[in-house]
Amino acid sequence: EANKGKGAGAAESKQPEASGGGNPLFAALNKGGDITKGLKKVTRDMTNKDKTVSGKVEVVKPKASATSAASKKKAPAKQKPAAIRKQGFRIWVENFTEGVQEIKEADIKNEVYITNCKNAGFSVAPKVKTVTIDSCQKVQIEINEVLTSVDMINCKGCTLYIKKMAPTINIDKCDGPRVVLFQELLDTKPQIVTSMTSDMNISVPGATADDDFKDVPIPYQYITTVDPQSKAVQSVAMSHMG
Repeated sequence: EANKGKGAGAAESKQPEASGGGNPLFAALNKGGDITKGLKKVTRDMTNKDKTVSGKVEVVKPKASATSAASKKKAPAKQKPAAIRKQGFRIWVENFTEGVQEIKEADIKNEVYITNCKNAGFSVAPKVKTVTIDSCQKVQIEINEVLTSVDMINCKGCTLYIKKMAPTINIDKCDGPRVVLFQELLDTKPQIVTSMTSDMNISVPGATADDDFKDVPIPYQYITTVDPQSKAVQSVAMSHMG
């Protein structure tokens, strides 16, 4: 009986150990399904794998290289083909960038319109109604006779050679134009009208046929005064001395 009591006492002494009182791991295992009650639930967006999906991690995209950025820029406009064409009474001369072109098949009813040309030369031999030079750069135009007017608009560094007749010469919004006037033209007393034009020169014949042409600058700066009594307004071209 003593042994039985001893054995019973031994068994009783082991029960707290089996229940996990002395070992936290055993105590947790004995909880069974209750072991997960104290754990915080982990959602998918908390994992590293799916942080880009949840949007919580900023993704730094590599910057585009200079070459790729340049390739995305708008391509320059293609140069249109050079041509001389008729449209009604107008003769279009356009997009020439070299050489000398002669306009021969024209008459007094035709308007010659030279546009978008660069570093080229043109000769208008027949007598025509008008000649217009528009949006050209560094071109030279030789004109024989014009019934009404020669007009140069939005041009840079262009030269006109006018030989016989042009009642009116209009120069508008041009930079550095040169107008060469021959004696036969001067005898008709042409009128030259300029507006919004800078660095313009008119070239006139010398005193004799053997003398060289002389360049005369056309003023584009003016001094304006107002009379305090009469209130008359007067503008005088500014002269640059020296």
